[in-house]
Amino acid sequence: MPQPLPSLNAVRAFEVVARLGSVSAAASELFVTPGAVSRQIKSLEEDLGVMLLERDGRGVRLTAAGKHLHGGLESAFAQISRTIVQTRQQLLRSTIRIFSLPLFAATRLVPRIDRFRDLAPETDVIVHEKFPATDATALDADLIIEWGYFASNTDMVAEKLGDEEIFPVCSPGIRTNGSLAGAPLLHYEDAPYPWHWPDWPTFLAAVGLDGIDATKGPRLSRGLMLDALREGKGVALLCNSVSHEDLVAGRLVRPVPEYMTTGNGYWLLTPRHKLDRPEIMAFRSWLLKEIATRRGGDMEPPPPPPPPPPR
Repeated sequence: MPQPLPSLNAVRAFEVVARLGSVSAAASELFVTPGAVSRQIKSLEEDLGVMLLERDGRGVRLTAAGKHLHGGLESAFAQISRTIVQTRQQLLRSTIRIFSLPLFAATRLVPRIDRFRDLAPETDVIVHEKFPATDATALDADLIIEWGYFASNTDMVAEKLGDEEIFPVCSPGIRTNGSLAGAPLLHYEDAPYPWHWPDWPTFLAAVGLDGIDATKGPRLSRGLMLDALREGKGVALLCNSVSHEDLVAGRLVRPVPEYMTTGNGYWLLTPRHKLDRPEIMAFRSWLLKEIATRRGGDMEPPPPPPPPPPR
């Protein structure tokens, strides 16, 4: 069983006296009287059964036992001070937990997340992959990025991240000669029905491209599609948000000019009960500006969140 510690106030008083070499100076640092410091030192000496200090003119000097004790206390109090500072700094930090669809996270969010970190270094951002089949996502999420069409309600503020077009893209290494005829077509295996994402027959019929066999080609999950395109495995349908960076960098090209418009798009969803957190509103404002800038739009400040609908 560990022995009981002496009074921590007495230990602290001794450490300050030993460090400053003066009872008066220690009293000034501790905001007490010199008499109170002397009583604390005497109490500690009685508790330990050994002299710690000796008078030396107008000051004090450490005995051998005092030097030994101070050597341990000096490093111990320094560690305590560092721990307190780190704890205070940690309490000042904030965390934002974002659930995003994988393709948007990989192409639009993660590549530029360092820009937000430069603006808000005290905020930690955690990005989770969100799939439509994930249940109860909103329970843990501070922000959600989802594809579809949404409206604000009493629980959630919905903000569209931009209008979308859907069009074919492929690697520059695939020779199409301005036509999709004969080009290897890549199909989505897992596009959820609520997305209303067009398959190849739907797209070709909508834009009036005939004479193309849209039934052949590998079927890939959404998480694999972008890598397959970059590696030159075929042609797939992407929207402008996801393909933007690759098109600008020349990793992907549009083999034909045809495109479809869609009323759906990527939306930023914010739980209303989290709107009072400044770090969440700062990220929301940054993301909306960032998306508008990358689209070549004006850097207008985002509007305030709409009020909840009347009950």
